Amino acid sequence: MKLLSWNVRGLGGAAKRREVSQLVRANRPFILCLQETKLPVLDVFVCNTIWGDDNVDFSYRPSEGASGGIATLWNSNEVEVWSTVSLDHVLVVAGRFLKSGEQFVVFNVYAPCDVVRQQVLWSVLSSRLAALSDHNVCVCGDFNACPLCGGETKC
Repeated sequence: MKLLSWNVRGLGGAAKRREVSQLVRANRPFILCLQETKLPVLDVFVCNTIWGDDNVDFSYRPSEGASGGIATLWNSNEVEVWSTVSLDHVLVVAGRFLKSGEQFVVFNVYAPCDVVRQQVLWSVLSSRLAALSDHNVCVCGDFNACPLCGGETKC
């Protein structure tokens, strides 16, 4: 199983979509988590372009204006998803890997830069993760936390 996560810093341009598509073709992930898509809408055409074929399903959280946006794409020949939940700054996808039958939950995070809002996010994530202690869980994304300044300023 391969999972890739990337803050793409905008997915609207053709050049960025090609770059993501090259990454997908080179690594053939089962699941791709993208942060900061800056897209208010994500459609099948864009996902097929990125994935390189139509064996892809997806879930997304739209951007707010020109910022944010989260997308999770998966290979529909390898992964069955039965639940997606969109929370503030998080897209949660639950399903199973078809060949192994193993179930999973993926949290795709694009955290806010504001420390107070980050603390709210960590509280929500912590409680949800505690409820999933007996599941296969992956938390990935852009946490906007700098080890030097704790995310409070731009370094």
